Amino acid sequence: MGATAAERRSNLPAELSSFVGRRHELASVRSGLASHRLVTLLGPGGMGKTRLAYRAAADQERRLADGAWVAELAPVPLPELVPDTVVAALGLRSAAGSPTERLVAHLRERHLLLVLDNCEHVQDAARALAAELLDACPALRILATSREALALPGELVLPVPPLPMPGQGVASPEALMHFDAVRLFVDRAAASWSSFQVTADNQEALAELVRRLDGMPLAIELAAVRVRSLTVEQILERLSDRFALLTRGSRAASPRQQTLQALLDWSHDQLEPRERMAWARTSVFSGGFDLAALEAVACDDDLPGEALPDVVDRLVAKSVLVREPSDVGGAARFHMLDSLREYGAARLAEAGGTARHAERHRHWYAERAALAARELFGPSQVDWFDRMRADHDNLRSALERLAHDPADAAEGLRMACAMQHHWVMVGRFGEGRAWVERLLAQLGDQDAASATRAAGLEVAGRLAVLQGQIEVGRPLLKEALATATAAGDATWRAHSLHGLALASAFWGEPAAALPLLEQALELHREGTDPFGVPLALVQVATVHAALDDPDRAMARAEECIALSEAASERWCAAMARWVQALVQWRLGRGTRARTYARDVLRLKEPFGDRMGMAMSLAVVAWAESEAGHAAEAARLLGAVESALDSIGATLFGHLHEDHDRCLARTREALGELAFARAFEEGAALRFDEAVALAVGRRTPAPADPDADGVRLTRRETEIATLVAEGLTNREIAERLVMARRTAEGHVAHILGKLSLTSRSQVAAWVAAQHPAE
Repeated sequence: MGATAAERRSNLPAELSSFVGRRHELASVRSGLASHRLVTLLGPGGMGKTRLAYRAAADQERRLADGAWVAELAPVPLPELVPDTVVAALGLRSAAGSPTERLVAHLRERHLLLVLDNCEHVQDAARALAAELLDACPALRILATSREALALPGELVLPVPPLPMPGQGVASPEALMHFDAVRLFVDRAAASWSSFQVTADNQEALAELVRRLDGMPLAIELAAVRVRSLTVEQILERLSDRFALLTRGSRAASPRQQTLQALLDWSHDQLEPRERMAWARTSVFSGGFDLAALEAVACDDDLPGEALPDVVDRLVAKSVLVREPSDVGGAARFHMLDSLREYGAARLAEAGGTARHAERHRHWYAERAALAARELFGPSQVDWFDRMRADHDNLRSALERLAHDPADAAEGLRMACAMQHHWVMVGRFGEGRAWVERLLAQLGDQDAASATRAAGLEVAGRLAVLQGQIEVGRPLLKEALATATAAGDATWRAHSLHGLALASAFWGEPAAALPLLEQALELHREGTDPFGVPLALVQVATVHAALDDPDRAMARAEECIALSEAASERWCAAMARWVQALVQWRLGRGTRARTYARDVLRLKEPFGDRMGMAMSLAVVAWAESEAGHAAEAARLLGAVESALDSIGATLFGHLHEDHDRCLARTREALGELAFARAFEEGAALRFDEAVALAVGRRTPAPADPDADGVRLTRRETEIATLVAEGLTNREIAERLVMARRTAEGHVAHILGKLSLTSRSQVAAWVAAQHPAE
């Protein structure tokens, strides 16, 4: 005879597959239930809320006198059946009173955890029942899973994030296995095909695959079973049609969880009509966006702008949209997981709205590029830089749409050229040039003598010059000058002369650059680009420095700085300050040169300008080497090379002599072996760590190597120390002002690097490195 409800302690189902990861989430649930009587696990479908809740409930079953019980609400067709479903889940047999009264009578004196799983489609009924039970049953705790919070007093909401995923540049299969998203894939793949292994050949494809699947457990599991017939590379190739590919779920799962399509159909069906409409229309975005962009793209009579904030709020509450951790330009930003975006795109196509909303998206971002070109030189410069950088994926999508049809090539070229300073500021020389060259090819013979063509030729030529490809850039710039002259356009004629001067100034012909720059400077005064005059002044100052005329160089640099200060601008001011650093260096004033170069790094830090900051790191390295600080100089030299490699650039030719002299002096001072070690340490630094090193900012020193020669970076050492202090990933992220996922990635890297498996082992390792502390 079976046990009665009073005798049993749980109805938790047996686990049919291993539970992977989620250590920190389980700890959060445990601590949350210790201090709150209602905890809600929040997230979109497929994120693993149910599995996490069941594992947490199994943990609580051993702690609570009356165990842990699950009421699965997903199959409940009507809200009024929610109390009956919980009654049945608890195995109550008495028929006296209403279902809610029977629940209260049973639970009033019990120390028990009740899991209300999948509340979203019966949200109001689940909320009402939870409120009544918590009020009447003082020892009861409830753990709910839903796509939106129950919104009851005292509720603790714990968002369930994607599984931690590897970033770019996978070091080894062993390092990859420290990420839960990869471990889940490997576990399920091996269960499906026992011969599956992570190898050096498939590691990069596997890392990209779990990233493309958003770290979503359900999507990863559905993809993993495909290894029976496909390689990881083949699965990745077919992911463009993920809803057809991800169709083989566990037969033990509920029907809606056996395919990704069914799961998202379920989520979609729970939404109001305007919420569904917004979901579909939002799918035209790539990456993040703000409310103004969404209104411009998605709103019409069916979805009016005044209704949009409430609709967005509900979509965030229901885990369709994700609020990004940082605001840009004072505006909240949102994004959608790729799986949800692709589902929305299919719905938009069914409604026949793809072309219309894609056109509105394209128009909005083309306008943003044009507006940024006017506003970047001014007091809002950093805000506009941040906006353009945050919108980069959407800008790229707009350019892709414009490059698709030759009829749109001229508009696309104008947009790409309006972004010329953006390409330089973010260090995307190669990408900017690729877009311009592609659009020029699409333009064909149209507008052969137009300002638009001149602009495209000039931007492509200038970016080639900045990449050190003079033989490519100079002919383009000469053609740009001829085209702009024929079109009578002062702005692009000035830019063309300016670009030709750069080709001469930076690559060995400074005397030839000076008259070109003087001409460009006068034309810039008539042109429309606010960057024209200050940038020309910077280059004139640079040429004077190269020609050993320090007084004129300093004067032109000061003139630029004055213009920048009047406009509350800092990009051009930083470039002018760098010229002054170079002048001071060549006058033999190394200490002053280092001071100026550090000023540049501080001015440019908000932009993350790899090119300009690498040039400043170089000047600091020269000064450190001259001052006898050879090890510090070698690390900075390594950081300079790494930064330039990351953007496909090299130091300008007129700096080679100074740089080569520093390399030789530093190598001689340290010896080849010590130099190579310090240089590699610098190359391995994160760029922000290299900047901190150069400006003398106080940062934790790298940990001493352990017995196996393992060395943590400064950032990793800092995070390892916080782990040793007992901070969670969330607390580390808050302390260091970074995304939680970034903190998780760092901790996983540290575990992999040190060949450890737990945070307590990290704490022991830190203690061993610093026994005195």
